[in-house]
Amino acid sequence: MAVCTLTALLCASAGAQASPGQAGAAAGRDAPTTARPLRSSAQPSSGAAAAAGKPVPHSDDWQGPFVTRPKQPEVNYPRGEVCPFPTHAEFPVVDMVQKTWKNSAGDPVYAIISGPLIMEVTNKDTGKTIRRDLSGTGSLSYPDPGTTTRVLSGGDWGVGLHTDDRPAHNKWLVSRGYMAVRITESGGETQRELLALEGLYEDLCKTLAP
Repeated sequence: MAVCTLTALLCASAGAQASPGQAGAAAGRDAPTTARPLRSSAQPSSGAAAAAGKPVPHSDDWQGPFVTRPKQPEVNYPRGEVCPFPTHAEFPVVDMVQKTWKNSAGDPVYAIISGPLIMEVTNKDTGKTIRRDLSGTGSLSYPDPGTTTRVLSGGDWGVGLHTDDRPAHNKWLVSRGYMAVRITESGGETQRELLALEGLYEDLCKTLAP
């Protein structure tokens, strides 16, 4: 959520579907037993601090914020890539603002993304469609500036975990508590690693199942 741009918190099919969000739908209550705490380098509390109006993490060589308005392309997952059935997602409302800080080399190190985002997801086999309000605030951090590795985190957002992802895979999670995912790219392949999942969440694959 097509290759996702590094400026967008909600990525298309080659990345993690991630977006800030607010509680809305029925949610599961148990996080995967393999979920583990976010590493300190990923700045787990940054998004919450920004949302509360507190100062964001800062270093003397940081520059910015640079303000952009990321777009969100439609998402299509083939059968078995995330859910057992093919899915399509579109975004009738996208009005996000991204504030990005960069280091002296011009590499992004941290970003806050907030604003309205509405997602509609369809099971292409049955035609069943659900609508989720993913509006809110989330954070995007780069633990290794100069690389494409980034960590998406926040209180309410979603991620599509693919077959080859670990430890969790073949789930389309929408967190209603706290979730963090590390995204790495190597050799043209994208890997999503679930770092933390706490509190209520929904698996859209289960919600949309026949």
